[in-house]
Amino acid sequence: MLPIFGCGAVESLKDIAKTLGKRNWNFSVDPCSGKEGWADQNPVKGFENAVTCNCSFSNGTICHVVSMYASLFL
Repeated sequence: MLPIFGCGAVESLKDIAKTLGKRNWNFSVDPCSGKEGWADQNPVKGFENAVTCNCSFSNGTICHVVSMYASLFL
């Protein structure tokens, strides 16, 4: 069984993305997966992007975002 992303967290991340103007976060993919825009494996300096999760809740079935980093150019 894959971990479930915490209650309301996706909606919160959508609000954050909208506020920050982030367009590369793929909400059809689990943000805790480290895939598709949620964590850059080989980031270009100044364009880093990462969401870090703790998936130790309920025997590894629930994940919560514990930190996030998103580069912005204003």
